[in-house]
Amino acid sequence: MGPALPYLSVSAAATIAGALHRRRAAEITKPLPLLVLAAHSLRGTRRRNGVDNALLAGALAFSAAGDRAMLLEEFTDEPSDKDRRLQIGASLFAGAQLCLTGIMWRRGARPRPAGVLLRTAILAESATVMALRRPRLLPVLGGYGNTLALMSSTAGASHRPQPRLRNGGWLFLASDLTIINRRHLIRDERLAAMAEAWVLASYFAAQWLLVTSLSEPDG
Repeated sequence: MGPALPYLSVSAAATIAGALHRRRAAEITKPLPLLVLAAHSLRGTRRRNGVDNALLAGALAFSAAGDRAMLLEEFTDEPSDKDRRLQIGASLFAGAQLCLTGIMWRRGARPRPAGVLLRTAILAESATVMALRRPRLLPVLGGYGNTLALMSSTAGASHRPQPRLRNGGWLFLASDLTIINRRHLIRDERLAAMAEAWVLASYFAAQWLLVTSLSEPDG
């Protein structure tokens, strides 16, 4: 059996746990999708370049650590601790985005200025929300946004058409854009749960599309 069904199953479980705001269930289920992806990527180690292997492992490790930081931020009530966890999570995911970008760059993808500018402009909405609500976090989150815009635009600029990479880049951006809006603009509990379900589902879909695409040897 391939990894698609196990990944879909654990991603669905993690999405439901997060949307229902069940801490214990989220702690158990949220790491599982990346563990499935890590196991999948390990099977192709010998067919890939050593540098690509290191970058892919780095992307998965940074993402897994970032997931943990964001889970702790989600279930923390103390404002300064929430801010600290969010900064840690953003820094870790910046490392993941740079690793993903590095693999794509090594395989010939070159982001176009127009693509970077478009994605940066889209992320400016969440940056504005942060500037109004949590301005002291803007330097760290703004830096992360730049790495996300770079990764997403690079994913859409492969030297040969790769829809999975392009779609993964867009979904990652859409997921992160929703996080800030959900936490600062949505007050209705039902809408917040729906938004969190979208955040997690789109994030796990993005990871699947990006990692499985980049797990394949170039050429």
